[in-house]
Parts: sequence; C-alpha cells; structure tokens
Amino acid sequence: MIPYLDREDFTIGNVHVVFVPTYLNGNDGVLNLPYYDLLIGLDLTVFPSYYEPWGYTPLESMAFHVPTITTSLSGYGVWCEEQGCTTIDKGVAVIYRNDSNTDDVINHIVNTIEYYLTLSTQKTAAIRKSAVRLALQAEWKNFFTYYRDAYSIALKKTLARQ
Repeated sequence: MIPYLDREDFTIGNVHVVFVPTYLNGNDGVLNLPYYDLLIGLDLTVFPSYYEPWGYTPLESMAFHVPTITTSLSGYGVWCEEQGCTTIDKGVAVIYRNDSNTDDVINHIVNTIEYYLTLSTQKTAAIRKSAVRLALQAEWKNFFTYYRDAYSIALKKTLARQ
C-alpha cells in the first residue's frame, strides 16, 4: 500500500495526490519504491521548483510519457519555454515563478490539474506523446556538443591564465 492514498485529505474524487517528501530509492521509509517504479504509475507530475539549475525530474517524467508541471525557475522549464512548450497541451506546463507570486503559482497548478482532469482519453494520450517527443529533444546526444564547447572554452581560459 502506498501511504497517503487512503487519506481523505489527499483524495479528490478519483484523483489521488501523492506528496513525496523524500528521495525515492526503494528503501526510503515513505513509499519504499524506486522513483521510476512510482513514476510509471502516474498520470501527471508537479515539480514547482523554486530553483533548479536544470531540473531532471520534470524531464524524466516526460521521458516516461508523464506530462508535468514545472516552473520558469528551473533550467528545464526555461529550455521548454525556448522550445515554445509552456502549456500542458504540449506535455509540460511552465509556470512563471518569482519571489512574490506564490498564490499565482498555486492557482496555476490547480487550474492546470483541473483542466487536465477534463480531457478525453484521446487528448491525454496525445499530450503524453507530446511530452515524450519534447523529452527526446533533450537527450544527451543532442546536448553533448554544448558541453564539449563549454569545456573547450574553460580549458582555453585556464591555459591563458598560466
């Protein structure tokens, strides 16, 4: 049994909200499931990051065909915005977040979840496909050249200081 699912305050109709306050490693004392085993059973994820240099959890979610909600304060959220993907219909909802808009962020998350719940099976299937298509664009093979270029620049600057 997964904790919280039977608690009335975490259940909205047929929607089960699972708050996971730990790193899932299969032996965490909360769910005792590896992260990916939980992820494949989800319909939608929410990662309302206040700051993440990149944000692998939303990317991983989408790679597993699970649409996600993230923020403009994660590198992945910024990258999704640059790809023109900011609404859940594209597989990821990117919510603008700053130091003073907590209520707006919460409302946007709630509205996005409520909207997603109204969609047909066909529409959610299309959104899942959009999510994984976007995730595939962020594969290492597509980004490796940027890491190599950054390393080369750093190495040249290091050698110039000697």
